[in-house]
Amino acid sequence: MSERQPPPPEQEALPTGWLLRVGGAALALLAAACVVAWGLWVLWRPAFQNPAPKELGAWEVGRVNQAPFTLDGRADALRARQRARLDGYGWVDADAGIIHQPIDVAIQQLLSEAGAEGAR
Repeated sequence: MSERQPPPPEQEALPTGWLLRVGGAALALLAAACVVAWGLWVLWRPAFQNPAPKELGAWEVGRVNQAPFTLDGRADALRARQRARLDGYGWVDADAGIIHQPIDVAIQQLLSEAGAEGAR
């Protein structure tokens, strides 16, 4: 007994040419869109995104401190000015008669006033 075998499946004929044309058109459209997007980005980007020229010899360029901390004396100068203000006398408001005095003198004065009033 011989069994009946079904006929072999037919091979489908894919529309290769049509698929290649559609794929090529899609790739060309994508490439064109990329070129247009890049062109718009270059033409319309804000001015802050454009590279700034480098300033030679400046301690700070933008917000970036360029000098090594060991060579930068600005912090030491600021600290010296602040220490001189803390250690010296001067007017806060001359019209009202308000002065500032050295911090050590102010602390001693506060402690002596607290001692005279009695410890809390």
